[in-house]
Amino acid sequence: MGLRYLSSLLPLMALSTAFAQRQNPFAPPSATMHFAPSRTCDLLHLDVELSVDYPARTFTGTSRNRMAALRNGIQEVSIMAGTGLTILNVTLNGQTAAYRRERDRIYVTTGTLKKGQEVLIGVSYTQANSKGTGFGTGGGGFHWIEPTPDNPTRIGFWTQGETNYNSQWAPTWDYPNDLATSRVRVTVQSDWTAIGNGTLTKETTTGNKKTFEWTMTQPHATYLLSLAGGPLDIKKDKWQDVDLWYVVPRGKGKYIDDSFGNTKDMLTYFSNVLGVKYPWPKYAQNAMYDFGGGMENVSATTLGQNSLTEKREGHFDMDSLNAHELAHQWFGDLVNCMHWGDAWLNESFATIFQILYFEHSRGAAAYDYEIEGALRSYLAESRRYKRPLATKLYANPDVNFDSHAYPKGALIMHTLRKQIGDEAFFQGLNYYLTKWRHTPVESAQLRRSFLEGTGINVEQFWDQWIDKPGHPVIEYSWTQMDRSVMLNVKQTQSTSDGTPIYTIPAKVGFITKSGQRSVQEVLLSKVQDDFTLTAPADTIAVILDPGHDFLREIANHKWSPAAAEAILTYGWNAVDRQSAFSQVVAAGNRKLALDTLAADLGTHPVISQSRDLTMQPVESERTFWMKELGHANYGRRANAVLALAKLAPTPEGAAAMKSVINGTSPVDVVVNAIRTLQTWDAKAHRSTFESALAIEDMRGRIKRAAEQAIQMANR
Repeated sequence: MGLRYLSSLLPLMALSTAFAQRQNPFAPPSATMHFAPSRTCDLLHLDVELSVDYPARTFTGTSRNRMAALRNGIQEVSIMAGTGLTILNVTLNGQTAAYRRERDRIYVTTGTLKKGQEVLIGVSYTQANSKGTGFGTGGGGFHWIEPTPDNPTRIGFWTQGETNYNSQWAPTWDYPNDLATSRVRVTVQSDWTAIGNGTLTKETTTGNKKTFEWTMTQPHATYLLSLAGGPLDIKKDKWQDVDLWYVVPRGKGKYIDDSFGNTKDMLTYFSNVLGVKYPWPKYAQNAMYDFGGGMENVSATTLGQNSLTEKREGHFDMDSLNAHELAHQWFGDLVNCMHWGDAWLNESFATIFQILYFEHSRGAAAYDYEIEGALRSYLAESRRYKRPLATKLYANPDVNFDSHAYPKGALIMHTLRKQIGDEAFFQGLNYYLTKWRHTPVESAQLRRSFLEGTGINVEQFWDQWIDKPGHPVIEYSWTQMDRSVMLNVKQTQSTSDGTPIYTIPAKVGFITKSGQRSVQEVLLSKVQDDFTLTAPADTIAVILDPGHDFLREIANHKWSPAAAEAILTYGWNAVDRQSAFSQVVAAGNRKLALDTLAADLGTHPVISQSRDLTMQPVESERTFWMKELGHANYGRRANAVLALAKLAPTPEGAAAMKSVINGTSPVDVVVNAIRTLQTWDAKAHRSTFESALAIEDMRGRIKRAAEQAIQMANR
């Protein structure tokens, strides 16, 4: 499930302690113990026939479940069926069968079965006038896409299975502790396309109806079954021997390349770094109306069409979501959690591999910023509640998809990676994916995989990071001696809720006045640790964990002005350098800040946020900001416009603003330039605003900015 729990999420507001306790879905009384349900049979294959009548908002279907008894003496077999389904008929091996229905379960009388004996349970059903629910707010099942007055072609449907919603449109065993192969034959109107899992094995048209047959010959959890249908624009491609489908609502095909253009690179990177090739015969990315975030249906991810992007909005802005969902094809699809309390096995790895992809494609600074974004998202939630990453105590399955499962779990895997090194980290994951391929697993099986695959016992790591709640909260201070530094480190986190005092291999970084850097290792293990470390006499900055190598909250720490200047220039981590940049600007050292920016020219620069300097620009900086208008980073360009807007209007400045108001400049740059000219002299630039009305962008932001500017010019 790809809800974006990274830097794009706004932090949640901290809640009062009493309210937070009421809102904790992992504490009694709302939370109770949950276990994977026992099974009477092994689901071997699911065959679904579904006929979709969009005008009537009705679907009718038959699901056939081929199952094998797991022990002798079974007399009744159960499957799940949504309470909104009208059951028309139930069969056993093709003959009408006796059954009873209790809530979302159908119990079929089978007679006495022997272990291994196969049965075929068929359920015919219909659902009429269903409105469905939206994904992103805990909803799922079968969703109808409704037209709107301004978009009458906004039609179609999609399904959403996680956590246990696929049985609302296809009765089956709907829990991730059983895997099966599948075939789905779906009939829709002839001008539609319907996309499912696996390979398109047949496509037939009869009159005004078209039937698509999708077949999965590899076993998968049933919650990963998926259908998406409607009038669609589709671009097909190949990566090695894998079919690629890029799918968007009809009329949005022009956004496919900018939205999905890095898919092949992601497939190559993930396959190579894991040593496990993408495991499915095709990969479809289906961007659909009404869908929020993304869902990693096996070989057929569903995505929200609102995430589609164009190059002028940023450099492949959809990469975060796309990489997350693609990583799930290994973590969550090839190997999936056996019960929902271990959802982190799916989500933490999809999140950390999205971050790893950014390191691969955008560099170390991008990785640093993504890790920081994950930290902020998790810390915001930790103000409400803390819980173990792996747990069976929760209110309902959906609550497991929180900022613990996503960003905290990713941070913990980042911590493990830094602790054992890249070779062992990826070697352990290769062993995990290879040994447990097509198998539901629990947290302990991943832990054993690192031991068996690398020889490294991560049991202590698991005990404090996975099985216990919380995180280290650290305060540190240092005192310069002659040729040494006295370093005091305190762990101040409360342990009353089971949070431990952590044992952490850590590093300490030293920067001297001349810019020399060095690193020493220490072991944190107590409430208070005191270290005497060799250090140059002219040490100006001491940084605990200079690479941000482990999950931690460093409380109330601020660098001295001299240390901030040294860290801005020589710091190890982009987040520290960005923070030092802000501190240097606040202290009034604009020259150092400007010099740093001028040397930082990449598309994904270390100092990505230059807005601190745009607040109070001075005339002497005009040349610098004019040059920044051509920076490779779109955000830096947009900030340059903001800075120039605060300087006195000049003919050269107005000409520069007009030059970027076009159909190729980044959207933020164009919008900021229109607003700048509006502020300087709206009436004088009316013709520019009128011309801008014709500049298209995906979300219509340029046209709206131009309309507002024209209104100002008319006053």
